[in-house]
Amino acid sequence: MIEKYIQFVGEEEIDAIIKLAERLQDLSILHVNSTAAGGGVAEILHRMVPLMRELGLRVDWKVIKGDPEFFAVTKTFHNALQTGV
Repeated sequence: MIEKYIQFVGEEEIDAIIKLAERLQDLSILHVNSTAAGGGVAEILHRMVPLMRELGLRVDWKVIKGDPEFFAVTKTFHNALQTGV
C-alpha cells in the first residue's frame, strides 16, 4: 500500500519513511481520539494506522468516551497546545 504513494512523493521519501519506521520497531504507538468517524483526525487515522502497520509498527487506535464536561476540558488542553499557552 505504501508504494502507491511513490507517485506523489517520490521513492526517496518512501525510503526515508521506511528507514524511520525501522527505528520505531520496538515501540508501541497508541492513537487516542474522540471519534471513530467524521472529523479530520479520524479521517487521517483511518488511512495512517494501516500504513503504519504495513511498516511493521505496533499501532492501535482507541476512541475515548466522556461526557460534555470531559470534552470541554480536553478541548481546553487542545486549544492551549495549539496556541502555545
